[in-house]
Amino acid sequence: MNLTGGSHWHWRAWRSQARWASASQQISDWLLTQKMPRQRLVLVGASAGWMLPVTWLAQFKEVHAWDIDPLAAPLFRWRHGAHLKRQGTALHLHTGDGLALLQETSRAMPDAFFWFDNVLGQLRFTNEGLDSVSQRLQDLQSQMQQVAWGSVHDRMSGPTLPGTTLPPAHMAKSGLAMEAPEGQKWLQQMGAISPWLDHLTENVLPQGTPVQFTAWSFKPGYAHWLEMGWCSAHR
Repeated sequence: MNLTGGSHWHWRAWRSQARWASASQQISDWLLTQKMPRQRLVLVGASAGWMLPVTWLAQFKEVHAWDIDPLAAPLFRWRHGAHLKRQGTALHLHTGDGLALLQETSRAMPDAFFWFDNVLGQLRFTNEGLDSVSQRLQDLQSQMQQVAWGSVHDRMSGPTLPGTTLPPAHMAKSGLAMEAPEGQKWLQQMGAISPWLDHLTENVLPQGTPVQFTAWSFKPGYAHWLEMGWCSAHR
């Protein structure tokens, strides 16, 4: 089952907009303060852009969005297309595996900013095996070093204590281990009840990259630890 696609996922996302509003706002606030290149944007795993701010998307001259879900493109256009058209942003929607096409796309658009939109933390649910997924995620740094790129992804997810008020955004450095005191403190602030699921994304971004942690109230009694950060091209 595709956990982030199909009619069930989009129905849940549409119904959860109020619940997700705090996390969406934190993502928006962070994206809008960043100084990444804003000529072309390549979204990998864009879905319908449920948690993406259209004000950020409209700052780019072109947006190229990839998702394997055939419902993603029409729903993305429904949510964001009219505003982007009014702002003069060219929108190109593609149905396919944007991850498999990274080498081709990055060569074709070396000036673009690549954004992995809450897709990398889902790779652990594929049939590759956890060791293979973990290595694939670590290899992303070398694969993407010629372009500017970033990601918002799940670090961990699991049940929370009843009545927990999720904490505000927390600024940190990438590579923070769950077992580190700062990681444990963040999980405690989220009201995490063991066991939590590790999404294998601890080493996605280069060590020490400035990141933001956001607590996402995914559903009642269950939260996700989101991490977001980006880095410049190294040519």
